[in-house]
Parts: sequence; C-alpha cells; structure tokens
Amino acid sequence: PGGYPAQPGGPPPMPSSPPPGPPPGPPPGPAPVSRLPGASPLPGAQTRRWIEINGTRHQISRPTLVLGRSTETDVRIDDPGVSRRHCEIRTGTPTVIQDLGSTNGIVVDGQHTTRATLRDGSRIVVGSTTIVYRQAEG
Repeated sequence: PGGYPAQPGGPPPMPSSPPPGPPPGPPPGPAPVSRLPGASPLPGAQTRRWIEINGTRHQISRPTLVLGRSTETDVRIDDPGVSRRHCEIRTGTPTVIQDLGSTNGIVVDGQHTTRATLRDGSRIVVGSTTIVYRQAEG
C-alpha cells in the first residue's frame, strides 16, 4: 500500500534521507569581516592621524594638538594671519577641530566655522595656510 512495488531487475529504491556527513560547501569558520565606508573602526584597530602643512607631515599622537604661531604650540605655523594659539584638533570619534578665539577664524572644507568634524582629506585654512587632515586604520 502507498506505492508501486520495486520491479525485479530495476534500479534499487532511492534512500529517503541524504547520506550522513558534513553539508556541502566551505567548512564552517569565522564569518568574513567587511566594513562599510564611514563605519566605526574595528575593536582594537588603531587609527593613525596626521596633518600635512606645505608638504610636511605632522603626526597627531596626543588627544589634543594645538596649532598656532607661538613657539609653545604643538605645531607652529609661521603665518601672520595665524593667532598665537589659533585652533586645536581633538582626536576621538569623531575627531574635531575647535577655534581657540583666533582673530581670523578657521575655514574647514570651504565653511567658515568655530568647530567642525574632521574626516580624512578635510581641508583646513588658517590665515593663508592650508592644512590637510588625514587618517587611516592600522
């Protein structure tokens, strides 16, 4: 009941379940990691940050970097349009630049501002000096 009998001399009946063993395909393992543009850094990943002024690279290795005309700043900019303590870059998520009450202010990516979020490639103008902010993972 419930089917046709196997024919003598015909093929053997097919098993109703697949043979035991691992499933076909790649062996299980950690899932591949992919990052979307603008995603947060991976845990433990180190972000390197630096600024470029007139072709010179200045590494940002502290939480705060002060830029200005004074010899007491972290990065000295010899430009009469730059105040003694003109602005500071604060690293973090996100990294920001803050004007420190300068006479001429700061322009970030074409916008005159007192505070802005920096992204890789941001262009900062202080006085007549252009600074490029850079960052990279790893």
